[in-house]
Amino acid sequence: MARPPLTPLFALLVIRACAAFALQSAAVAAPSMLAEMQLSHGQLGLLMGMFMLPGIFLTVPGGLLARRIGDRPVMRGGAVLMAAGAVLAALAPSYPLLLAGRLLCGIGGVMLLMLVITMTAARYAGTWLATATSVVIVSFPLGTGLALVVLGPVEAALGWRWVLGLAGLPAILAFALTFAVGHAPPLPPAGAAGPGRAGAGLIAASAASWGIYNGALVVVLTFLPGLLVAGGATAVAGAAAASLVTWSFALTVPFCGLLADRVIGRSAAFLAGAGATFVLLLMLPPLGAPWLLLVLIGATFALPPGPLTAQLGDATPPAARPLVFGWYAAGSYIGMTSAPWLAGVLRDATGAPAAPIMLAAGMCLALLGSYAWFRAMLARAARPAS
Repeated sequence: MARPPLTPLFALLVIRACAAFALQSAAVAAPSMLAEMQLSHGQLGLLMGMFMLPGIFLTVPGGLLARRIGDRPVMRGGAVLMAAGAVLAALAPSYPLLLAGRLLCGIGGVMLLMLVITMTAARYAGTWLATATSVVIVSFPLGTGLALVVLGPVEAALGWRWVLGLAGLPAILAFALTFAVGHAPPLPPAGAAGPGRAGAGLIAASAASWGIYNGALVVVLTFLPGLLVAGGATAVAGAAAASLVTWSFALTVPFCGLLADRVIGRSAAFLAGAGATFVLLLMLPPLGAPWLLLVLIGATFALPPGPLTAQLGDATPPAARPLVFGWYAAGSYIGMTSAPWLAGVLRDATGAPAAPIMLAAGMCLALLGSYAWFRAMLARAARPAS
């Protein structure tokens, strides 16, 4: 079996990590933003979600545009917008302009996040898809973890404006790496781009599962540092401790893909990951977030994404991938936009630093139901036509 080219895969991984780095910058900047701009936790959650808001509306048109003019030009445009939005957010004198900057940054960022998944499915379709998918999924925790470690000291020394401004710097690297992602194989004619026999049901079930999963993950990454600070940690120490979740995730995702493919099966891996994460998140507030528990949460969070994405890729005809993965990505952006806002509102209403973490635990429980729906749609798609 021939080994697939590694350079495009590495480039795609780093490009997606650049977008995740920019996303996480708002969480790192949160302590000084809350104090200086007198923001509520609900406003902070909205600011975090604003990065993902464009994905709800742009991923499907963006995927279709990439099919028409090529994925690399669209990705380069996204990198430019991400950098411009970071500069605007850093210079914003008011909360509305701060939201506008994050929105512009998010328009570019979500295009990178979505296109990397679609481009991976196109370039590595077949026997290497699960492996390639697991590799690029590492990019999200890699980017968010680097943001926590790199930007945490920047926030403490220079303030939140420098954090949001520097978040656009990786966009330059992402732009350069678009020249290394290679060309996708030619697609079948556009008329063949139907999503398969399961149709809208498979798209909706996969998008719902991906949205709930990513929403829970972003809530944990956004509000875990605040929980640790409320427990007595400094802002820098809280960010560093919270990064254990992302580093553990990044290190274990490839092995989780191997476990799913070669040992226990994809469905078992997904269910084990969602169920274990639910239990561990419930344990987090009463135990005071020991480092081992944070590492375990990252590892169990790493189990569901590879199997889910690979199962969807296997069930989707090549010509339908821009449409199906566009809706799949849109589902994640709905979750990543609404969940942090809801978690912030819950935090304000209860006054409990642990309330957002409990919300994330509940979302992991709901994920089990949405995945059952997804599996039913997969079974329907696999049945021979009568």
